Amino acid sequence: PPVPFAISVPTGMTAPGDIWRRLGNRLRARGPASPTGYADPLGALALREAIADYVRKSRSVRCEADQVIVTSGTQQGLFLASQVLLGPRDQAWVENPAYRGVTAILESLPYRDAMVRVPVDAEGLDVEAGIRMAPKARVAFVTPSHQYPLGMPLSMARRAALLAWARSAHGWVVEDDYDSELRYEGSPFPALQGLAPDRVVYLGTFSKILFPSLRLGYVVVPPSLVDAFCGARVLMDRHPPTADQHVLAAFMTEGHLERHVRKVRNVYAEQRLSLIETLEALLPRELAWIEPGDQGMHLVLWLAARLDDHEIVRLAANEGIAVRAASPMFAAGTARPGLILGFGGFISAQMKAAAERLAA
Repeated sequence: PPVPFAISVPTGMTAPGDIWRRLGNRLRARGPASPTGYADPLGALALREAIADYVRKSRSVRCEADQVIVTSGTQQGLFLASQVLLGPRDQAWVENPAYRGVTAILESLPYRDAMVRVPVDAEGLDVEAGIRMAPKARVAFVTPSHQYPLGMPLSMARRAALLAWARSAHGWVVEDDYDSELRYEGSPFPALQGLAPDRVVYLGTFSKILFPSLRLGYVVVPPSLVDAFCGARVLMDRHPPTADQHVLAAFMTEGHLERHVRKVRNVYAEQRLSLIETLEALLPRELAWIEPGDQGMHLVLWLAARLDDHEIVRLAANEGIAVRAASPMFAAGTARPGLILGFGGFISAQMKAAAERLAA
């Protein structure tokens, strides 16, 4: 439910409602977003051009519009990547811990041992460990800008090592550029893709920065993979719905997205700091403590080893609080108890009241 501390709940302070409605009314009546026939499987050209321009400027991604495939969010991009890049008996590196959306996809593949869980430390994915565990892996799924769920960026040394492995092994890196827009201290690392555009499949989404119900994301693929991804897209759902693509393209090209990102970053920075101060005042360090980090829309609250995060999630739900357990994001035998707390969609008073109930 959309109550603290659910993740990715847009708030009235940052929702692009008025501008979005105005653009929608203009474009849906007689414009390019009006009803029409089947469209390009890659997505509307106007949106692909806007995305290519945006990621070139904001993330140092090296691409043209014909390498961009519009998706129904990052989850569809991850699924497409698994379908195109992995064959029978191929292995994939996945971070430990990791986003359940990607581990669930690989668990659903019809062959065992496809997924190799590679440990994460303060520098991000341990590339040397991955090479020891599965040197001939076909793909590495990574969140280098903001490791999910822990939050650290992949260090420059690890980035170089990961790309060197991909080149030598003729493997692919699937880069989920999670929460890259929401860094609150210092400048974000540029995308991995800009360092190796021939080996990296780059995924982005508008769900977090705009609103999840939009269901629009994108994949930037090397030219050699465009036809394969396009074919997989046709088999899946032919093409994304057209109308909102044109609304989003106008939102981007008219400069609204960049202004919106700056506004969201300022609001979320204040809410994040407020939540950290509240939790640290309420919870003794020996019971729970916050994982350090400087970006994103959530915090990781680690729990003392004797606590059961599943049980706390259940008890919190009974008190009207939405939190997510961290332990299912780890490989079997490596789990740590913790809670994922989103702060993007709630005012400080809401979060303070919920934090007091959670602490109790």
